[in-house]
Amino acid sequence: MNFRDVTEAHSRTVQAGLDPLARLDPAQRVFVYPAWGRLALSLLLFWRWIGVWWVSLLVLLASDPPVTPPLLLRLVAIGIVVPFILEMVLRRAYRARTFSEPETLRIAFRSEELEIPRAHIAAVRPWRVPLPGPGLALLLPGGKLLRERIEVPSPRSWAKLHGLPLEEGSRATAATLAFADARAASQPWRWYHYAAKFFVFGLIPGALLFQVHQRIAYGSVLGEYYLRGLLAYLRTWAVYYGTVVIYLLLFAGLLRSALEVLLWFAAQTHPQRAIPGRRAGERLVHFVYYLGVLLLLALRFSGCG
Repeated sequence: MNFRDVTEAHSRTVQAGLDPLARLDPAQRVFVYPAWGRLALSLLLFWRWIGVWWVSLLVLLASDPPVTPPLLLRLVAIGIVVPFILEMVLRRAYRARTFSEPETLRIAFRSEELEIPRAHIAAVRPWRVPLPGPGLALLLPGGKLLRERIEVPSPRSWAKLHGLPLEEGSRATAATLAFADARAASQPWRWYHYAAKFFVFGLIPGALLFQVHQRIAYGSVLGEYYLRGLLAYLRTWAVYYGTVVIYLLLFAGLLRSALEVLLWFAAQTHPQRAIPGRRAGERLVHFVYYLGVLLLLALRFSGCG
């Protein structure tokens, strides 16, 4: 294999990584639900996003009394954890797979299947607003929509995969398609990415704040251990570390929610730049996240000094 072959192979690999269609399984896992299910999931998403902003503002502004760790846990449970769990329960109930066959489109749920003749599908109509995520409805010949709504990462790629005509419609729909394609083309995160971002990185501010507390309250880093024992020492560490991890989650949630809204609005005016805009936005969010935490720590210690 010569250098040109290697270069062409690398180019094809890069293009496949940017093409959402290249990542789709022919028996793709999707979420299929009625219109009220989409409404419920969208409301839960709004509840969670509002919870992130609400709790964050309380942490920043409340001073008399301040938000203590027990109160913070209750606020996070009500504003973020509860809607997240309800959302996961609904998504698990509506999980399905779509199969493309010569004469039918088959949607397989856990306990039943729905077969739709291809002759009865006039077009795929994408959602204008990607809530609770990008998705589509199937347009029937009479102009009616099939009751089931299908949430997929990229409606354009899904329609192409199953050989169905796509109704791009208005400019807003085309912009949302570009937004969905850009998000589907980005590299998915695994559990270890989240573990490194929050739990490993959280050790830095957690350890710094904890040792400052130990020196101020007990005179040395191991002061509480010598005075009150190992259990009390570990309990205090758990409170500081857990609080820091929650703060990091809130900060990341603020950045993520703001980024998604900005990218969707940007796609309305520049849909052709959705993919490079997504890449630039993701890099900016990571930069602001890590640098912002370190700057906040520096401000905190300079203020203490």
